[in-house]
Amino acid sequence: MKIFKTLGKAVALAALNIATAAHAGLVNDVPSCYGAFHLAAAPQQPARVVYVLIDQTMLLDQSLQQSVLDNVDRLIQPGAKFVIAEFSAFAQAHYLKVLHTGYVEQPLPDDAYNTLPITKAPQIKACFGQQLAFARKMAASTTRQAMAESTSTLNASEIMAALGELGPAVRNDAASDKVLFVVTDGLENSRTSSFYAHGGVRDISPGAELAKARANGMFADLGGAKIYVLGGAVMPPSSSGTQAERDGYRDSKTVHDLRAFWQGYFESSHAHLVEFGAPSLVTPVSY
Repeated sequence: MKIFKTLGKAVALAALNIATAAHAGLVNDVPSCYGAFHLAAAPQQPARVVYVLIDQTMLLDQSLQQSVLDNVDRLIQPGAKFVIAEFSAFAQAHYLKVLHTGYVEQPLPDDAYNTLPITKAPQIKACFGQQLAFARKMAASTTRQAMAESTSTLNASEIMAALGELGPAVRNDAASDKVLFVVTDGLENSRTSSFYAHGGVRDISPGAELAKARANGMFADLGGAKIYVLGGAVMPPSSSGTQAERDGYRDSKTVHDLRAFWQGYFESSHAHLVEFGAPSLVTPVSY
């Protein structure tokens, strides 16, 4: 029980201190059960990884925020690694920032307990359950805080640049199943291009915008990841303009063209866009 209590203290300390640690987000922030109990067996490498990328230039309503949290929670499971990051624009101190990285270990197989002291087995089994709960709680609180700190007052949104920054990590990750869950309105507003006009969403030409992205070297290499976008074309109500603009309305053609752009962007970035939620997802995010 002493080891179990020690792990409990380690988990509590991690929950309190991880957010301010200099290395937070860049290493595994989830305490290891294999390490805590000095298990001879080495933990398996993550077979699955989910990258959660949160655009801080938009505001989601409570329903969409809950959808984000539900999807993140579902993806954190034994044998999976998670990375939670936020971004908006490099010039506004809201550059791409990895907030937390964690790995939930695969529990020991049942036959492995035959070689361990019988008194340790319940503690070790309980540890893996606590580890999963800890990881889900960390991911939820981090995601919730990132969304709470989002604002619609930032002038720039460098979505393609953020994806390019994240690309090498996704591409080089050894996991066989890779998911990139992007919480964004998809409305690029950078030196490369702006998808806004007259206080609203501009009806873009997907082909022309993809040509701009190519000319400016904005495609990423996302290593064959599956992409889910939630929040597409979300616009806050405007204080001026037409009634439609004041209501945050986006017509179907504008949304269609925005979706077509990102479809082409991810294809050119060695990834597969599974769904572009405008704004909500119809299917759950999955590996």
